[in-house]
Amino acid sequence: MLSDTVYNVLSKEGHRYILSFSPFNSVQLPESIILPVAEVVIATEDNKGFNNASTLFQFTAHIKDYLLVNNVILYCYCDNREIDRGKRHLCLTPQEYRSLLFEAMFSRTNDDGFVIKTIVLTDLNGESHFIKLISVKANEEVLDTAFDEILKMNK
Repeated sequence: MLSDTVYNVLSKEGHRYILSFSPFNSVQLPESIILPVAEVVIATEDNKGFNNASTLFQFTAHIKDYLLVNNVILYCYCDNREIDRGKRHLCLTPQEYRSLLFEAMFSRTNDDGFVIKTIVLTDLNGESHFIKLISVKANEEVLDTAFDEILKMNK
């Protein structure tokens, strides 16, 4: 059984983050998803200013360690709170920008032992919601099934 796991991360800029892992409410998920699903949340009280890449790499290291210890699919919902996006990313919503940052955390480490998939769901108001599913490469087929099943829920 999965238990809650929490990491405190302090960036070089002095921003404090809490990175937490907890069991995801599987009642909302189709029965065809055979692996446990855990939710990862990256939270901060101070959402101001930019962080350098080392902060993102700290998050990535903790996430990868968690995945190596726990045979799960990680579910990450990117929130829509305002975030400094820089001039060239102002055309993106805060949620879409976070989604791209999350993906960049994994792609920059040049480690193909993990799989990350992006799901974009649209609500009744036409708003897009960005979700990341992540697991180890050995679970790629199960992750693909989870991806397909969650997309079906968007109809």
